[in-house]
Amino acid sequence: MRIAKLGLISFIVFIILITGIGALFPSVILVSRAVKIDKPMDSVTAYINDFNKWNVWMEGAKTDDLKVFVKDSAHAVFGTTVITLQSKQNNIWRYEWKQGGATEISTIRVTPETNGCMVQWEYEQHLAWYPWAKFASMMNDKIIEESLEKNLANLKQVAEH
Repeated sequence: MRIAKLGLISFIVFIILITGIGALFPSVILVSRAVKIDKPMDSVTAYINDFNKWNVWMEGAKTDDLKVFVKDSAHAVFGTTVITLQSKQNNIWRYEWKQGGATEISTIRVTPETNGCMVQWEYEQHLAWYPWAKFASMMNDKIIEESLEKNLANLKQVAEH
């Protein structure tokens, strides 16, 4: 009986400790990357503006996994993720990415620069208070960072050639 009681108390303390450590992690993860492209804004925004052109520069979308709704160009399905264009104004595209119960926001900004333009891509992820969600975000940060860098490099290569 004493061992069972000690085990239960230890388990409860462990759960409280893990939850406390998880509370120290931020509840919003924001990853941002940018690339300068030596082409005019119009030629670059053509690749961002149209879901049908994403397969030219976005990793993973080069397969048949990216399906665009023909009647509604504001929605696309990428594998098991539904991508919705929430807003587009002043060369800023804001997308909602939904997969299962998780929702993330992606923002792409294109600004003019001397001899070209700057493309900045932000990915915002809101986390639940659960400790496992916070700990998992440590790996998501690296995965998203690598993905943004690859995709922006691809966009630069495609737009400049």
